[in-house]
Amino acid sequence: METFYKHNGRTPKVGHKATDERPTPAGSPLSKGPNTGHEMGLFDSVFHEVNDAIAIVMVTEDNNGPVVIDANHEFEQLTGYWVDEVTDMDLLKLLDDTAADTRPILEEAFEERQTAVVNSPCVHKDGNPLPLNITVRPITAEKDINRFICVLRPQGSEDSHVAAAAREAKRKLLAAMHHTFRTPLNGILGFSEIIKDELLGPVGQDSYKQYAKDIHGAGQDMLQLIDHLLDLKKLELAELELSEESFDLAELLGECLDSLREDAQKADVKLSRYICRDLPNVNGDRVRFRKIITSLLFNALKFTPSGNRVMLKARLNEGGTLIISCQDEGTGMRPQQVAKAFSHDNQFSDIYADPNTGLGFGLPYVKKMIEQHNGTVSIASRYGQGTTVNLHLPASRLL
Repeated sequence: METFYKHNGRTPKVGHKATDERPTPAGSPLSKGPNTGHEMGLFDSVFHEVNDAIAIVMVTEDNNGPVVIDANHEFEQLTGYWVDEVTDMDLLKLLDDTAADTRPILEEAFEERQTAVVNSPCVHKDGNPLPLNITVRPITAEKDINRFICVLRPQGSEDSHVAAAAREAKRKLLAAMHHTFRTPLNGILGFSEIIKDELLGPVGQDSYKQYAKDIHGAGQDMLQLIDHLLDLKKLELAELELSEESFDLAELLGECLDSLREDAQKADVKLSRYICRDLPNVNGDRVRFRKIITSLLFNALKFTPSGNRVMLKARLNEGGTLIISCQDEGTGMRPQQVAKAFSHDNQFSDIYADPNTGLGFGLPYVKKMIEQHNGTVSIASRYGQGTTVNLHLPASRLL
C-alpha cells in the first residue's frame, strides 16, 4: 500500500516559504520519513541530499495524461502548490498556454516511456510566469505501471544552491564509493579465485569451477566499471591526479592484448597487432593508460561479429606524434552516432552498438583520459563496415 503525505490545507504565501510541519510518513517515496534509528545507506543519503535541493514530482501516465501521485517539499516552494492540491492533477496543467513547442515533446515522452529534457514556460500558482527546466524519466521497467520521476528546476539556476547541493552529493558518493563498492567486490574476487584455482583443494565438480571462473570474470568487469566511474567523477570535480612515470609502450600494448585473448577466443574474433619497432617510452599514468587501451579493445571485441578481426596498431608520424589505432570489422557507426560517441551525456545510451551489451562508458572514458595526457582521440567509421579509433599523443609525452 502506498502512503502520500498530506497537509492542513493551507496555501503557501507568495514569496514566502511554507514552514508549518506536516506529517511525512516513511511510505512516501519523496518524504524523508521518521528516524528509524538505523544508519542511512549511501544511496539514501545521496538521494535525500538531492531531494532537499530540487523539486521532484512522481507521476503515473494513464488515459488522463501524466497524473501527479506525489511531490516533495521543494516542489511546493517552487510552484506555490501544496502536494494535495496537485495530487491526481495532470502535470501538464502547470505549463503556460505558450508552451506549444514543449508540450508535444513531454506528451510523447509519457506515452512512449522515454526520457525528455525541455525548457518550458510554466505558471506559478499566483499566476506569474515560471520558466522551468523539466526532466522526465521512466522509473520502472514494467509496461503496465507507467510511472515517471520528473525533476523541475528554474531556468538559469546552474549556479544556485541546487547545483551546489548536487555537487556535494556527487562528492559524498565519490568519497563513499571506494569502500561501499570495492570492498565487497574484492571479497568476491578473492574467494572466487580461491575456488577456481582450487587453492584449498579440489572443488569436485568441473561445473562449479567454471561458475567460480565466471563469477571472478564478472567481478573484474564490475571493478573496472567502478574504476571508470570513479575516474570520470574525479575529472568532473577536478580532483583527478595522474601518477606519472616512464613506461615501455610496446610492453603495455602487449599486456592489453594478452588480457583479452580469452575473450577474443570465446567470441571467435582474431586479435592482431601491427606495432612499429623502436617505439619510444611514454611519460604518463601507466595504470590509466592501460585502461585506455583495454577499453578500446573491449569495445572493439564487443561489437565485432565472430570470424572477424580486431587490430591494434602503433606508429610515429613524421611530426613525431605517436598514433595508436584500434581497428575493428564490427557494426560501425552512423555519422550522427560518431558525433555523439564521446559525449558524457550520452554514455548511458551506449550508442556504439546495440543497447543490450553494456553501459557504454568506454569511449567517454578514453576521451577524458587521453586529454589528461595532452592527447586527442578521433573516430573513423562507416556503418556496417567497422570502426577505427585513433589516439594521438604529442611528442612532449614521449621519451
